[in-house]
Amino acid sequence: MAVSESPAERAERYIRSFESAFLRNQILLTDASIKTENIKTVTDAMQRYLKDARFYLENQKPTTALASIAYAEGLLDALMFLGLTKPLE
Repeated sequence: MAVSESPAERAERYIRSFESAFLRNQILLTDASIKTENIKTVTDAMQRYLKDARFYLENQKPTTALASIAYAEGLLDALMFLGLTKPLE
């Protein structure tokens, strides 16, 4: 089945999917140590999402490209919120 490039359809699907995932997860409100390996996993995912976004944009799938780059940006934001990255000067 082909993925819709309609922004409205995609947004509806992603919102439903996120709401479902959010309700099925428990936020852990404890001080936790974060393994370097886990940070690397997140940064690798960001790079893959960036690569995917470029690929989809070049292949006339702008809605999919936008979703991919939004995932990458969300992961970068999460790392910043957690104090695990900072802008270079």
